[in-house]
Amino acid sequence: MNMTMPTFDATTRLLVIAPHPDDETIACGGLLQDVARVGGRSRVLFATDGDNNPWPQRLIERRFRLDAQARKRWGALRRTEAAAALDALRCDGLDGMHLGWPDGGLTGLLTPERSGEALALLVDAIAAFSPTLVLVPAFGDYHPDHSALALLATLGLRSFPGVAAGSFHIHVPEDGAHSGWSLQLDDATLARKRDALRQYRSQLQFGEQRLLKFARATEMFDVGTGVPDPVSPDDRWRWQIALPGWIASTSARHVRVLAVDDSGVLLNQRIPLSDPRLDVVRKSGMLDISMQPLRANARQVFAKVEHGIEVFVYDTTLWTAAE
Repeated sequence: MNMTMPTFDATTRLLVIAPHPDDETIACGGLLQDVARVGGRSRVLFATDGDNNPWPQRLIERRFRLDAQARKRWGALRRTEAAAALDALRCDGLDGMHLGWPDGGLTGLLTPERSGEALALLVDAIAAFSPTLVLVPAFGDYHPDHSALALLATLGLRSFPGVAAGSFHIHVPEDGAHSGWSLQLDDATLARKRDALRQYRSQLQFGEQRLLKFARATEMFDVGTGVPDPVSPDDRWRWQIALPGWIASTSARHVRVLAVDDSGVLLNQRIPLSDPRLDVVRKSGMLDISMQPLRANARQVFAKVEHGIEVFVYDTTLWTAAE
């Protein structure tokens, strides 16, 4: 079912929470323009500065070794590009804000030690803008930063029960299933979106079309963040996780288990599939994994299979909720 697009007017306050600079333009470049046309206000909250982007940086700076100072320098460049991209959309009432979280490290914020501080910062940023609609990456996104941010945002939005929430599509499986709403961009709107994306010059080192192919004429959104509602699992935690393709099937090495309750993250643990605590049954293209609960008071428990090939950016599998 394709749901009707929300109505925007001068009272709209749209907050887009983007994992990295350029995600906001890819996912919402047309929508941001639509909100501005009716007099609404929008803000992009950049979770990271996109500073962990070594190969384009090496090409531009002509150096191989990148230290902490180099990463800081690259993050500053990405912030400058983000500001230029927002300007290129030509939207009155649009601004940006940066959290400065670690690029490539948002899953690392989903721990008992770090999630409290991260959630407090996120809640303060949401409250400062007083949004009527918040858009976050889809929980079913294959980029680990995107799915981690979806969960962090879901936890943070519990402090704002009256605020509508939705999610946007970037690295989402194209299986034809879509239960949300979509926005078809006219030629002028798409042209501004593409021009905004070109402001990310650091991302054009491997060819302009490699980036512009993401500037789709149809922007797709789902109602809600995609994180399942809290359900207390039974006496065993169990997941049935699909392994898409032979690479996922042959490179699966670990399962990452994440448990949360109403206050935040209780557990984030990477467990080898050979661990005796796990019962693992391999089926055709599927792993059936079960174990005794590691936290008795968990409200939600998720797992995803991780590979042993560290050069891969994207996840082997999506997060799966315990049955």
